[in-house]
Amino acid sequence: MNEVKKGVFIVIEGIDGAGSTTQTKLLVDWLKRKGIDAIATKEPTNGAIGQLIRKYLNNPLSSAVIDALLFAADRVEHVDNLIKPLIEQGKVVVSDRYVESSIAYQSCSGVDESWLMTINKFAIQPDLTVILDVDPFTALKRKGVLREKFEVEEFLSKVREKFLHRAKLMGYVVIDAGQTIEEVQAEIRTHVAKLLGIS
Repeated sequence: MNEVKKGVFIVIEGIDGAGSTTQTKLLVDWLKRKGIDAIATKEPTNGAIGQLIRKYLNNPLSSAVIDALLFAADRVEHVDNLIKPLIEQGKVVVSDRYVESSIAYQSCSGVDESWLMTINKFAIQPDLTVILDVDPFTALKRKGVLREKFEVEEFLSKVREKFLHRAKLMGYVVIDAGQTIEEVQAEIRTHVAKLLGIS
């Protein structure tokens, strides 16, 4: 059995259709099979603010500033009520999206990036951030029916470039999400195993 000495926070990011939800689940399932107490979570959350965000995401006329504030508020609850307590208990927390999604999506919607950083300054730093990189055409093809305002190829191209720019700036892991699900997961596991000191 593998034991993690302290809590660890891992985040998986990427544009819509990159596979962050699938890869988060697969990673947590793998960690559990390794005997590690791992928890999957996501943003927006299922809390009251997260549910409000989903209503706004279906409204193409809603304000990008309101989006940013709602995501930041949802993140406060997420960090204080779930992420931080679980890490303090020594668990491995894997989040499907986090701060980098706010920076990428809202800045590409015209919101000032430095302001986005300010309203998210309370957010704790992940131990590992993985960016799943895929071209928007492939991503949207995976998504099928378009529902949310962000799911437009031209916009997602800008978001993708922002993710890649931030990854280079911050030293995040970038994985080609155009590969098969199994290949992507194998790469993620390699980085996570190194982080946790497991085989």
